[in-house]
Amino acid sequence: MRDLRVWIGKGFESTSRNTGEVRFDLLNTKRRFSSFFLALAGFSGALHAQTLRFNTSLGGIDVVLTPSITPQTVANFMSYVNSGEYNNTIFHRSLNAENNPTASGSANFYLIQGGGFIIKNHLPYQFQPNNPIANEYSQSNVRGTIAMALTGSDINSATDEWYFNDSDNSAALNAQSFTVFGSVANNPGLAVMDAINNLQTYTFDNFADFPFTANYVAGKTPTDSNYVYVNSIVPITPAFTGVANAATAIPNTTTGISPGEIITIYGTNMGPTTVTSLELDPTGTSVTNLLEGTQVTFNGVAGPMIFTYDGQLAVVVPYEIASASTVNVVVSYLGLTTSSQTFKVAAANPGLFTISQTGKGDAAIVRNDGAFISTSNPASVGDQLQLYGQGYGVASPSIADGALITGALPIPVAATKLLIDGKVVPNEYIGGAAEEVNGVMQVNFVVPQLAPGSHQIQVQIGSAISPAGVTLQTM
Repeated sequence: MRDLRVWIGKGFESTSRNTGEVRFDLLNTKRRFSSFFLALAGFSGALHAQTLRFNTSLGGIDVVLTPSITPQTVANFMSYVNSGEYNNTIFHRSLNAENNPTASGSANFYLIQGGGFIIKNHLPYQFQPNNPIANEYSQSNVRGTIAMALTGSDINSATDEWYFNDSDNSAALNAQSFTVFGSVANNPGLAVMDAINNLQTYTFDNFADFPFTANYVAGKTPTDSNYVYVNSIVPITPAFTGVANAATAIPNTTTGISPGEIITIYGTNMGPTTVTSLELDPTGTSVTNLLEGTQVTFNGVAGPMIFTYDGQLAVVVPYEIASASTVNVVVSYLGLTTSSQTFKVAAANPGLFTISQTGKGDAAIVRNDGAFISTSNPASVGDQLQLYGQGYGVASPSIADGALITGALPIPVAATKLLIDGKVVPNEYIGGAAEEVNGVMQVNFVVPQLAPGSHQIQVQIGSAISPAGVTLQTM
């Protein structure tokens, strides 16, 4: 299977969140689906203060709190969140495999702790907390939970400091009544938690097990950048602001949305702060429609998820909309939803994936030997090529949303054509792409006699024609 990220829409654009620059190496992309197309290609819902994002130096940790189980603890925690006192605090303790390999009998005992310290003059400074709160212990200190720190043996001493359990610490901490009041929402959040916990720790300024970034020099006064920060803790409020064809990047407000089309949705708080690719169901034959808490519905039907990220996602439109004239689209993340946006339904909305990820320039075309066709690697007359696109509408025989194509799935439209320079060219096959998710189009053809240079290539499905500006290079 191929990586859809490499071709989707305008291309995946890293925004902020300390995720770093995102690059995709076209030449080293695996030929099979799990990776070929993931980067091909708003009004917000109601404020939900109990689903939060910890924006840390190493990425976002999304957390769902438990106000119905631990109301006083959550209210106390939110008082610090709402006042901004947790902004720019640091993680000042980390127990990990290096410094605490067998602290709980024979079991490992890992955690990261923060909430009480900011940095002044390059050193940790403890701010004055509010009064302690009553203990509400009832939930187990298992991996991925967040709990309140205590002072000594007093179970009613929790104030502002909290910790994430990076391992199952129930054997050691449950007996001491540490109050768990929430949990990390998904795997990307757990990965950030692990990354912080895996940092090397030091004895420093009367602290034991203090985590610092890799560029810290032991024994020296740290720079401000050596600390691991919680830059902010904010409510998650999903919103989407744009929807486009994943291949052409043309807004669907112009073209409508077709059944089986792969669309790219842009917005904020629609997924984790780390790009997460599609997952297959337990049978390994179909793409799931819920990915790390992100789901998109079309007239109430969930679509197969190609990838999700805070500001961008890609999804396959369900075939169930084929009989409708309009479709209502809603994005949800961790149960929080945007308002609905309405689009007309089109029978087909063909588009060709391009190497530039813009819907323009060299098309996503592969020789039988796996080499990509481009300006620097043109095709020869007689080459057998595979062209990739999407938006072909309903195929026959019909198969389930998100299913992987295991055999031929031709498009049952008489006016299905491959066009080069506006002229019909014979093709060997136009339909669902083998071993790809239902919705990816494959066109097999042999390069006809063409002059060397750049040639416009398009696909026609019924009366709909893929946009101009996509090219095939020949020698």
